[in-house]
Amino acid sequence: MRRLICGALILGFCSAVFAQPWPNRPVRVLVGFAPGGTTDVSARLTGDLVAKEIGQTVIIENRPGGAGSIAIEALLRGPRDGHTIVIGSDSSFYQPVLNPSLAYRTDKDLRPITILTNQPIVIAVHPAPGWKSIADLLKAAKARPGQIAYGLSSATGTQAVAAGVFFKGAGVRMIGVPYKGGGQAVVDLVSGQVPVAVLGAAPLVPQLKAGRVKLLAVTSRQRAKALPDVPTLAELGFPFMDIAQWFGAVAPAGTPNDVIARLSAAFNKALADPKTAQRLFDAGLEAVGGTPEEMRRRMDAEMRIWAKAASEAGLGK
Repeated sequence: MRRLICGALILGFCSAVFAQPWPNRPVRVLVGFAPGGTTDVSARLTGDLVAKEIGQTVIIENRPGGAGSIAIEALLRGPRDGHTIVIGSDSSFYQPVLNPSLAYRTDKDLRPITILTNQPIVIAVHPAPGWKSIADLLKAAKARPGQIAYGLSSATGTQAVAAGVFFKGAGVRMIGVPYKGGGQAVVDLVSGQVPVAVLGAAPLVPQLKAGRVKLLAVTSRQRAKALPDVPTLAELGFPFMDIAQWFGAVAPAGTPNDVIARLSAAFNKALADPKTAQRLFDAGLEAVGGTPEEMRRRMDAEMRIWAKAASEAGLGK
């Protein structure tokens, strides 16, 4: 009898240990790009409020490379208990379309949490060449084919897709220079190492306010609310251009439903906070939010469109 009682007590203790409520330790957020870019900004501006909501520290950890795919592969090598998630760009989740050798498939291996932000993709230039408009840039590019470089946050991200589609459609040949995040690309743009960049708005807005860069156009069909004075490429005579970008949080497949629900609620509460929304807006971002199901539907709907655009831009294997 005594052995039975002891065994029951041990079993009960073990069950209690394994059934600890989530989260029972800090939550790591893997960001697939270097510090300073839009993905990083989206994670950090929401992280503190998410931490407060779930009652645990949120640790932001940058894992740049592979247009965000390195962070996703690191996520899938770890436990699937909701204590590690990824915040990535839309293109992070679509990378297997371009590179089938990657070790994940978005529809099978990832669980959406919520979309955090939308942002315009902008064509920015250093002031030194004196380009005041897209027409000026294209004139220079046609005069010097294959000689003008432009910075990108990655080689196969949505910004690379937008640049490839536009420059091909405009009939010019320029040289894309990929970095491991928008923050690094902006450093070289500001220093004049590259005269042009096609990037998300967030890392460029502070430099715009300081007069260190000029924004010539956005690639979306509608003007960005945070950049109302910047024209769209469509209104400048390139109606085929309508490419924007979003950033979202995902967990690995197998993460419990209640954990996904709590993470989604925490991020949505952070995005609904007026101060956070304003800080995102000031960085050129629009807070989005929504349910995991809504994020999944958007990903499914956009996958083929994005893949077609990437093919037109000459990306992929």
